[in-house]
Amino acid sequence: MAELFGWAGKILCVNLRDGAQSSIATMQHADRFVGGRGIASRLYWEQIQPETGAFDPENCLYLMNGPLAGTRAPAASRWIIVGKSPMAFPEQYACGNLGGRLGAALKWSGLDGLVISGAAAKPVILVITSDGKCTLEDAAALWGKDVFETITLLQNRYGRKACVATIGRAGEMRVRFATVIGSGGVSATKGFGAVMGAKNLKAVVVIADKKQLPLARPESFKKVKQDILRLGTGEASERYWVEPMIEDIEKIKSAYCYGCPGVCKRALYKHKSGEQGYRKTCFSAFYYGTAEQNKTGKLAEATFYATQLANRHGLCAMELLMQSFWLPKALQQGLIDPEKTGLQLEKLGTSSWIERLITMIIDRSDIGDLLAEGSRRAARELGNTDILEGIVTGTGFLAAIYNPRMFLSTAPMYATEPTFPITQLHAVSFPMVKWMVWMGTEGSMGFLDTHKLRHLAKTFWGDERAAEFDSPECTGSSAAIMQNRAFAKENIIFCDWFWPIDYSGSSKTGVGDPALEARLFSAGTGMDMAAEDFLLSGERCANLCRAIYLREGRRGRIDDTLDEFNFTRPLEEQPAPVGIFNPDLMLPGKNGELFTCKGATVDKDVFKKVMDEYYLTRSWDITTGLFTRDGLARLDLEDIMPELEKNAFLAE
Repeated sequence: MAELFGWAGKILCVNLRDGAQSSIATMQHADRFVGGRGIASRLYWEQIQPETGAFDPENCLYLMNGPLAGTRAPAASRWIIVGKSPMAFPEQYACGNLGGRLGAALKWSGLDGLVISGAAAKPVILVITSDGKCTLEDAAALWGKDVFETITLLQNRYGRKACVATIGRAGEMRVRFATVIGSGGVSATKGFGAVMGAKNLKAVVVIADKKQLPLARPESFKKVKQDILRLGTGEASERYWVEPMIEDIEKIKSAYCYGCPGVCKRALYKHKSGEQGYRKTCFSAFYYGTAEQNKTGKLAEATFYATQLANRHGLCAMELLMQSFWLPKALQQGLIDPEKTGLQLEKLGTSSWIERLITMIIDRSDIGDLLAEGSRRAARELGNTDILEGIVTGTGFLAAIYNPRMFLSTAPMYATEPTFPITQLHAVSFPMVKWMVWMGTEGSMGFLDTHKLRHLAKTFWGDERAAEFDSPECTGSSAAIMQNRAFAKENIIFCDWFWPIDYSGSSKTGVGDPALEARLFSAGTGMDMAAEDFLLSGERCANLCRAIYLREGRRGRIDDTLDEFNFTRPLEEQPAPVGIFNPDLMLPGKNGELFTCKGATVDKDVFKKVMDEYYLTRSWDITTGLFTRDGLARLDLEDIMPELEKNAFLAE
């Protein structure tokens, strides 16, 4: 048998009910679905019935790494969790994405992934050792412990190098937005912490020494890695993000994920109060910042402490952010009693307010029992879902970040993805933030000027007109390309903050190289992949996920729409960093001429035109948004046609 490069070749399946174990050969799926999200989604399609509930024992958790995990490939050792999400409204397929070292350690143990099914009769931990063997151990003494305590106790037991993914009180209590938290402060949302709680699974521990994994083409790998680091690292590249700006914190040490150069500046920080926590400059670090700024005029202790509480108990910062925005309305309207709950409006923005809210949620006490069901379900029970407008999507996720009133190319992403499509949104928002720095400082900061942005759009978005934000031309097709690249990244599981290298100050043109991912994959695995093949792998996964969405209740074009506020409520402002560098919400339009999108809404006729183009690019039926036989055949997905046809998901 030929030597296998990249993949370990085995996915371990564990049933928590009786401890039964089996395995799946990775390579039976790798040729079409690569790894990571692709293979996990394929297994989900085969194994999870649409009527299965998120908390049912039959719901599986798919923990997968990618084919370059554990190698020296830059920013390619992340891991994902796929399963039916209790956070989504209604419950449905979702994917969470984590960093740290566990993905690499899983590969060093000889595994490409884990499939966890069933539910244990009592709390357990699942332990994977360096030879890929799995044992279930009693976790009664850990049940009730918070995340930080659990990780410390398990690393004391198994060694400091042990990689842990665990849940806190929120997961144990099946709070629908409970997260999975990993050692080193990594986390995955979509409610998979609650699924672990329903399975009585307190933690997964991987104990494996670092290994020098073989590469198929070492010299080619070395060359492409040099090209990657030349474009993607170093101060000249201007790809590094700033550190969190919160008062009275100091950096203790950098805390980059395995194999990552650390462009996100992730690190362990210490507040003057003594609290220590992992942070990078994303909204999870600042979810309570607006409330504290409104109260005190600064980002300080309450902002830092709020994220500590979320991480300690295993709660999704995105959901807590949404609740901090709509709960004041519910309190003002008398839907919630501030005195009875202790959520007095005058205390909003203080540490005590957010601590009170989180305590009620993880204890499921008083109003916390309802809030533990998530914003969409809670507001429905309170009798007023209007208070969620512009804050929470109809499917229960964050509504207004990088929204289509500003970037029209995000419209198909929001319309077709029932969960929060952040990796897709970043495809346009990351380079646009860099352009805004250049524009907002009149060129004194930043290098990504309008000319270079148009070149980037042609290279990575399919057409330079995709950088004309006052026109719908090429918007639908560019959105499909961005989605394909996002899915392709999650098949190999490249870091979303590092990849793609679409802009770079180290390049003469200011634009990176869209072939780097494919070159790295080819050199590492020996399986030839061109840049167009990389995007094709993402397109195949996007279509497979679309099939899952349809099977679980979505209806095609009739559900591919935006929340109504996008069509009716004018855009007035955007949070940082857009609000800092671009308060007037200026964007490049036709031929690069600037215009303001302040006051903009999405025109419904324009939206229809964008979606028509999007469906054509996808080879889906324009009228229904359903699959066509030719489109699925082009993607080598004929084997899912019979079930799609049985359920009337193929266009006539």
